[in-house]
Amino acid sequence: MSLSRCLPLGQNARVIIIPARFAHAAAPQAATTTDEAPNFFQKLALRFQGVPLKGEAHAPKSMFEDCNKEWSAPEPLPAIPKDFKEHPDRDLVNYPYPARPMYPPKSRLLMMPDSWFTPFQKVTGVSGPYLFFGGLFAFLVNKELWVFEEQGHMTVGWILFYLLVSRTAGYKIDQGLYQGYQDRVNYFKGLIQEDLKDVVEFKKTSAAQTESLTAIKEALPTALKESMGLQLEATYRKNVQSVATELKRRVDYLKETEETKARFEKEQLLKLINDSVDKQINDRSFKDQYLQNAIQQLKGLNVQL
Repeated sequence: MSLSRCLPLGQNARVIIIPARFAHAAAPQAATTTDEAPNFFQKLALRFQGVPLKGEAHAPKSMFEDCNKEWSAPEPLPAIPKDFKEHPDRDLVNYPYPARPMYPPKSRLLMMPDSWFTPFQKVTGVSGPYLFFGGLFAFLVNKELWVFEEQGHMTVGWILFYLLVSRTAGYKIDQGLYQGYQDRVNYFKGLIQEDLKDVVEFKKTSAAQTESLTAIKEALPTALKESMGLQLEATYRKNVQSVATELKRRVDYLKETEETKARFEKEQLLKLINDSVDKQINDRSFKDQYLQNAIQQLKGLNVQL
């Protein structure tokens, strides 16, 4: 391609054309010059041509390789589902969702909307819209209904500057903006995925809890019955232990009472016997009778011997 596309050419115009190849063109040839070391201008010309110099394995990337390219998105914008409603009362028939266009509308003369030309073209043909708008512009300027300011001619320069920038760097600008937009969308998608991941984990946990509650609900009567049985068994054992302890305490009390009673009776009997013996011993007749009995017993023992 050449820079001649960016400039209007007249009959007497003198333009220096610098050819440049695309990076995906045919395999570049090595620098072939008359001498082994090209000068500065030869190197500059080879750079614009995309030809590698001696010792370079790959062709240099030209700064004009994206000139006059039309950028197009790799994938279309997602459409809104037909049954989507942010509220049940939303009227989609009379007030549908506005569709976001993927590309700007078609234009003529670089800035005129094509929709302005189409109605005239159906009646007057192809040249009719151009004659109409050209005549309208000439009428407004001639009757001074559209008055240009002193710096009005600068508009032409700004338009040429816009065309130059859009034809040279517009492709890279659109590509960079789209990449930045995609990065931002992917960032928000990542946030949504994180939220969805948390929701999925919560859903799994909720499902497990629901299954556990269902199992507990099914086994709850049996568990309550077994728990009631265990409580009754524990209460029964406690009552039996209490009865056994109380019986043992009463038996011990009765035993101790009988032992105390028997000891008291024994002590009283012994005291009574001792008192009777002491009383008999102190009596004189008892002593004489006791001595006579003793003598008789001794005599009987002597006879036996």
